[in-house]
Amino acid sequence: MKNVRILLVLALGFAFLSSQANLRSVLSQSSATPAANLDGFTSEGSAMERRWEEDFRGVPAPDSAREHLRRLTAEPHVAGTKEDYATAVYVRDQIRGYGIPSELKEYEVLLPYPKQPSVVELIAPRRERLTVRETAIPEDPSSSNPKIIPLFNGYSPSGDVTAPLVYVNYGLPPDYEALKKLGIDVKGKIAIARYGNSFRGVKAKVAEDNGAVGLIIYSDPADDGYMQGDVYPKGPWRPASSAQRGSVQFLFQAPGDPLTPGKPAIPGVPRLKMEEVTGLPRIPVQPISYGDARQLLEPLRGPVRPKGFQGGLPFAYHVGGTDYVRVHLKTQMDYQVRKIWDVISRIDGDEEKDRWVIMGNHRDAWTFGAVDPNSGTTAMLEAARAFGSLLKKGWKPRRTIVLCSWDGEEYGLLGSTEWAEENADELKEKAVAYLNVDVAVSGPNFGASSVPSMWRLIRAATRDVKDPKTSLTVYQQWQERAREQQPDPELTNAEAGSDTRTAEARIEALGSGSDFTPFLQHLGIPASDMGFGGDYGVYHSAYDSFYWMSHFGDPTFAYHVTAARLWGTIAMRLADAAGLPLDYRDYAAQVRDFFNESMKTARRRNLAGAFDEKAMTEAMQHFADEAERVEKARQDTVAEIERTRVEASDRQPLAVARLRRINDALLAVERAFTDERGLRGRTWYTHEIYAPGTYTGYAAQPLPDFRQALDDRNTSNARDALARIVEAINRGTVVLRKARD
Repeated sequence: MKNVRILLVLALGFAFLSSQANLRSVLSQSSATPAANLDGFTSEGSAMERRWEEDFRGVPAPDSAREHLRRLTAEPHVAGTKEDYATAVYVRDQIRGYGIPSELKEYEVLLPYPKQPSVVELIAPRRERLTVRETAIPEDPSSSNPKIIPLFNGYSPSGDVTAPLVYVNYGLPPDYEALKKLGIDVKGKIAIARYGNSFRGVKAKVAEDNGAVGLIIYSDPADDGYMQGDVYPKGPWRPASSAQRGSVQFLFQAPGDPLTPGKPAIPGVPRLKMEEVTGLPRIPVQPISYGDARQLLEPLRGPVRPKGFQGGLPFAYHVGGTDYVRVHLKTQMDYQVRKIWDVISRIDGDEEKDRWVIMGNHRDAWTFGAVDPNSGTTAMLEAARAFGSLLKKGWKPRRTIVLCSWDGEEYGLLGSTEWAEENADELKEKAVAYLNVDVAVSGPNFGASSVPSMWRLIRAATRDVKDPKTSLTVYQQWQERAREQQPDPELTNAEAGSDTRTAEARIEALGSGSDFTPFLQHLGIPASDMGFGGDYGVYHSAYDSFYWMSHFGDPTFAYHVTAARLWGTIAMRLADAAGLPLDYRDYAAQVRDFFNESMKTARRRNLAGAFDEKAMTEAMQHFADEAERVEKARQDTVAEIERTRVEASDRQPLAVARLRRINDALLAVERAFTDERGLRGRTWYTHEIYAPGTYTGYAAQPLPDFRQALDDRNTSNARDALARIVEAINRGTVVLRKARD
């Protein structure tokens, strides 16, 4: 075994020396060679990478981006439809045209469509059938497209119920508690909730748990309508007839195909029967507009709304609950197993083919999806075009770059989850990081979410990409906006779910609701999500169209270009750096902040003495110490490789092997934070640090089982959860320690 190790070290060293010789031949043409290694590059590697990055960023162009988005949004393309398939073929063929191998990957998943438009009908105090549709807008020709799917919620069951109506505000547990204090019970009634503050599937589950027989969800003008500004087509906000489609799958329990939980939806995999499925609501759920909602809410009697229940419609909200207002709700769904199509494209690594940097964006949309998600698809295509240009010039990434165009995300992260489940073993072994872009552009304001090990990487990249509307970098624009929006100083890191420990612009925590979920929270792969946001009130509506984007979101398409540049720059740095730019020092500090905030909650609830704080404190300190040592070892080893190259030292192969060991540890730490037993009551989620909250759906609930146990005031569960977190952190410490042994 010892001889085998020596041969392996020598082979790695010779491969590295050969690659460095190639670097020298190229860089001899340059008079300036930056001597920097903090980013994981040798001085020659850094200079060459910066030149390739500049070439890359020079390729994406507004006219090309505009044409991609125009083509992608020509028709509504709900997952599983022939129009959706056409977008898959378009993406595949474009990427192939750039010289990058690209293939379709098919899955067979449960996808319901409405058989016919749903019925929402006021029965009392008068009889009135609501329109439950979005009106065509003359300025936007696409809004009259007959292929626009009727307003519905994905994975709502069929149902036909008539009952009194109760207004439940955002439809979350505290709202139902407030109603109970007023003597209002929703059992046997239809609940009407407004969108916001949580994932719609959570609203469905909470309504069901409280005994409601149906749920109507509407978009209140206070949240994304006229109270925010001018409505479409005069402005970017939601008009009166617009409503938000969307899935009501219990995403907080598990995403993916409901019939094959934890397994890929491919031929030969056993499927559940519908009566065995537990991750879908049993009551009918239907979205409506605030124009229609007004007809239901205005006549409500009963108590005046509790504090926080008032929305933006021009009358005092009442909660109802009496027979004075009765509603008929009917949904008819066509549940079938249907095909969806991921597009998987790959640029093989030149030296580390078995290390994958994955870029992902979903392609399916509820209607046209100009913002969500095809601004991201456009950015991916422009990044692929730039990669193709570099390949023709001789660029070869050190590691493999995989570009993934997911299908079925809107229903429940279907395409990404099925692919991740099918390739789980290989991904655990090979994946370096997953870089998600869902909505790339709805305005000019950059924002990002990621695991803390990627904070410095993201910030560094934003310092090297220009903001198209100012003379500033993306980082400077992001930073200035952050200063203008300083959070309440009393708001702590864990409450914000983000990086508030420093004065830098915040990078948020990853919750769920997009395709990073299976990679980070199921498999333990470092992940990020980012995009440029703005005033966007047409989410999941017929007005999320090319017209909206070209008039409000990004008329010049400059931010589509910027998104492509930034996304690709981050991918290139992960793919090309000799030392992986993953830094766990920030991770250690963030986990400490999360725990400190959790302990404040515990003390407020007189639970602090119920579990072992010392074990957690010691685990965090040991992890922090090892993170510091490994980062120093990474920097020192990159510097040693440079020094021994210059000196032509025979010790270089040893340094190369040491760096590979450090790199392997850096990508393995995140895996160590997972526990194959899974979280309590939702075993698909295995990450002990990050998961969506049970009642947030989208937003992260850091240290999820521990925080949930504190919320439930369950000391036994809290002790068990904290013990598992300590075990996970200790596993991470062991991984880091081995990197420098």
